[in-house]
Amino acid sequence: MTLLWIILASTLGGLIALLAALFILKGKLWSHERSHLFLSFAAGTLITVSFLDMLPEAIHGLTELNIENAVESAALFVLFGFLLFFSIEKLILWYHCHEEKCDVHSSVPMVLIGDTLHNFLDGIAIAVAFLIDPSVGIATTLAIFVHEIPQEIADFSILLNSGMSQKKALMFNLLSSLVSLVGALVAYLFATHIESAVPLLIAIAAGGFIYIAAADIVPEIHKETRRFQMALQFAAFTFGLIIVLLITKVFAH
Repeated sequence: MTLLWIILASTLGGLIALLAALFILKGKLWSHERSHLFLSFAAGTLITVSFLDMLPEAIHGLTELNIENAVESAALFVLFGFLLFFSIEKLILWYHCHEEKCDVHSSVPMVLIGDTLHNFLDGIAIAVAFLIDPSVGIATTLAIFVHEIPQEIADFSILLNSGMSQKKALMFNLLSSLVSLVGALVAYLFATHIESAVPLLIAIAAGGFIYIAAADIVPEIHKETRRFQMALQFAAFTFGLIIVLLITKVFAH
């Protein structure tokens, strides 16, 4: 049953985010202000999942494996996950942008390579989260889904601005989104064969989520200085936090 959840979440999540981004882009519903609300919500969900679900579960898993200094070990791999995602963004995802028009290193090959790797890592994170508990998996999928929409819009904009046709851009993004399923299956097979790796993968994924929220999303939403919009961002962030807590509570065993 867990494998079925992982397959559905890693496949449908990316496809739905892709279609939602395409609909928003084509329907001209996207705006800078709305993007900041999406990102605020995503930051709230990512940080809550990382600190209140994934990190405690990693510590618990290491403790059950009789690992000495479980807290320090979990923290170390959270740091490793943070540094891993930092390195990826610096070396490969350096073009990344959450705005509709992004002029930062907008070469087509880098967009496709970066988006594919990002989706692969998202699939790993989804699989690890569902191996913890379905409630954590659903919350994680929700966070990734919300985060993927502005990214997909940015990717579409870059590809279309390069002269690529809408049909070809959709095809490349569709293939890239399916890579999340590959990442999820790899993580599932690896975790089921090496049980001791699960808490470490959890901690690494938590570190990656913390990096995405703190280093990528939060600086972007802090560009808004209007008080009313800042209040809406805070509300969206808090709403994301509450949603994760409610999902965890409802689906808890």
